[in-house]
Amino acid sequence: MSSSTFNLWRKLIILILLILVASCSSDGNTTDTNPDSTPNPTPTPTPNPTPTLTIEEKLQNIIDDKVGTDSDKLVGVSVSIRIGDETHLSLVGGISKLGVPITKDMRFGVGSVTKTIVAATVMKLVDEGILNLEDTIEDWVSFTSENVDSSITIYQLLTHSSGLFGYMYNDLWAMAEADLQTPIPQETLFGFIGPATNEPGVVHEYSNSNYLILGLIIEAATGKTVGEVMREKFWTPLNMSEIYFGTNEPIEGTWATPWRDGDDDGVLEDIEADFGPSFHSIFYCAADVFSTAPNLSLWAQHLYNGSAVSEASRINMITGHFDIPDTIFVSYGLGTREVIFHGRSTYGHTGGMRGYGSYMFFEPISKVSIAVLNNQSRSDDGPLLRYELTNELLGTVFNHYGI
Repeated sequence: MSSSTFNLWRKLIILILLILVASCSSDGNTTDTNPDSTPNPTPTPTPNPTPTLTIEEKLQNIIDDKVGTDSDKLVGVSVSIRIGDETHLSLVGGISKLGVPITKDMRFGVGSVTKTIVAATVMKLVDEGILNLEDTIEDWVSFTSENVDSSITIYQLLTHSSGLFGYMYNDLWAMAEADLQTPIPQETLFGFIGPATNEPGVVHEYSNSNYLILGLIIEAATGKTVGEVMREKFWTPLNMSEIYFGTNEPIEGTWATPWRDGDDDGVLEDIEADFGPSFHSIFYCAADVFSTAPNLSLWAQHLYNGSAVSEASRINMITGHFDIPDTIFVSYGLGTREVIFHGRSTYGHTGGMRGYGSYMFFEPISKVSIAVLNNQSRSDDGPLLRYELTNELLGTVFNHYGI
């Protein structure tokens, strides 16, 4: 072998050995040459993210915070929220009575939310040419009283600008409680209207006497009971089977038990046994509709976002005919309050009657309607709690859906 060939082989062998040594060093090295790093670090577990609550869970938490047996809580609540005809949320909380939770199919007295329905009934008759807003009491009602100016118009009755004093006072309730099973005739109720507080048309002064007389006008104009007219004009064609006018028809289904602090001792009493025909006759067109929360929120959609009445009548109902010096309850239309929630004008009504309280409103930009019903009255915190509950529920819905 020549020396050149030998040198070539020697170089080749040395190269192979260097490659082998480098390979072995790499495979056996367990120490990272970077002094700031840790070899084969153990992965740090990623914490589980906070679970996102559903809209139903958010709303239920708000309701649960407001109900209970303490004096600063609501006994029971049924809530229905709709966004147009696409979304419906229905929730409940609290109890009807001990051992009986509130359920979604329970009927509650809606109190003065009844006035939205009575006003809509009048406007439906206006749409049909049967009534005119400038018609007077004497055009339709034969009852007379020195305390009632017979020239008061339907418009003034609808807007509470008649100057009429309320009738639900003094001896009337004693008469009802003396015979709970006998209804009190509307003519008798008419006689309980006290001396006028103002001339007609001067100022908005809320009075149940206005809607007592509107009920009498509806019956005179149609020859039917108010309950029959409501069912004919609204409940049957709108397929609303869970809403009733207690004065004229039996309330089918289960009621939420009504609670009331009748003696102002701070303790609510179960007054279900008191709710006989005499109570219903007194509440009449001022307050005697009973409904489930889902049917009541649906009514708000039909009235303020649908065709329950003509568009002209709907606009007339929500227009503020009288401003109210309040930052929340800002105006009154035809049987409709304008109330501010989260800087937005909403339209509907609040309600209170023996044993029940209610809120029903519609916000026209988002198309959200809400019905909040609860089964107590005469609690100092009741009206405030109902407002706070409605306000929190609406704010959560607006934020959740970005509307």
